Amino acid sequence: MKKYRRMSKYKFVVFVWFVVKFAVFFTACGIEDFPVLPPIPQSNVTMELNNRATVRIPNDYTGTPFTNFAIFYRIYVSDMPQSSTSSESIFLTINPTLDADYKAFKSYIDSTTAINVDMDRLFQNRGYKYLDLQPNDNILSSSSVFGTNLVFDFSSYRDPTMRAGSSEYTLWRSDGGGLFSPRPDRLFRNREELYRSENIDPTINADVVGKTGVADGSRIYTYAAMFIVAVGVNTASYSNIYSTPALIHVFQLPD
Repeated sequence: MKKYRRMSKYKFVVFVWFVVKFAVFFTACGIEDFPVLPPIPQSNVTMELNNRATVRIPNDYTGTPFTNFAIFYRIYVSDMPQSSTSSESIFLTINPTLDADYKAFKSYIDSTTAINVDMDRLFQNRGYKYLDLQPNDNILSSSSVFGTNLVFDFSSYRDPTMRAGSSEYTLWRSDGGGLFSPRPDRLFRNREELYRSENIDPTINADVVGKTGVADGSRIYTYAAMFIVAVGVNTASYSNIYSTPALIHVFQLPD
């Protein structure tokens, strides 16, 4: 019968030491260390009626892979005016697609488990586009907005704007980098060419979704749902990473 020699106490200690060193080494290498961007908490957003919202930007992005904020939006046609749009219970009334879209994003808002979800793909797969700011978008990539407020104003009879500090920016619809041509223009205004059914097309108003039963010629309203995320770069893979989103508001577009 073959005999086995018992491992000496010294060899056992050395073996355990190597196991511990390997564990420390792999932990230090960051195998489980993923860069994460803190989200804007939903509690940092104050919605007013159907036309104003204030987003309080956190002050804790320094030292993170942050590059900019991005705002996703989609426009919904409706036959229902709403004086207040801050409750998700009325989204179905406004437009069933708005309700379905919001439910697709809801689980990510203030989530403590969703990490580095590709929010770009998630939003664009549901027809959302990137908001543009005029004269430029530089404010969304500036650290000067940390700890400040972004104020969105869709008041009647004016072009919707976003104010950051003392600067005001006009909100512009996307043209998909030239992939489609918004009509009548890129402003967020409730006009016939915006909601006319023949213009709700991937080559024209690709940022607009209609509502079944709403006929051209009837009194039509339009609403823009907007979400904000923080964007950064994973320096290991050079790919974009995203925070989870916060709903800015569902704004009724002014005439």
